[in-house]
Amino acid sequence: MATEQRVGWVGRAWIAGVFGFSVARALVVWPTLGEYGVNPWIFLIIDVVTAWPYAYGQVRVVNGARRGDWRSVQFWAFVTFLNFIAPYAYIVGAGSGEMPLFAWVVIGALIVVFGVASVIRILRQIRAPES
Repeated sequence: MATEQRVGWVGRAWIAGVFGFSVARALVVWPTLGEYGVNPWIFLIIDVVTAWPYAYGQVRVVNGARRGDWRSVQFWAFVTFLNFIAPYAYIVGAGSGEMPLFAWVVIGALIVVFGVASVIRILRQIRAPES
């Protein structure tokens, strides 16, 4: 595989971990947001379908940054962002009129926490020696 497309074992492990996390997150959404109009099956499908491109996009951002290919970094950062936000966008759209304020606060906090964690992880990987 070409250098710019190489994922490596760490990248594959990250992709698998993100996929597993998506399944676990759907299991949490099921009992907590199902009563507010969020269909847990649709959420699960969106979350699982977007898990791979989200994680793969992070790997490509890291590889592109290491090579100084900023056009690639911009493209893959956009792909990563869209796939990160898609499950949350579904929750916002599906539960828009029914969810209590507390649910909105928790969802907003999760977006911020997981978004910042993703950026920190990407920056650490960019600065780490290649494996």
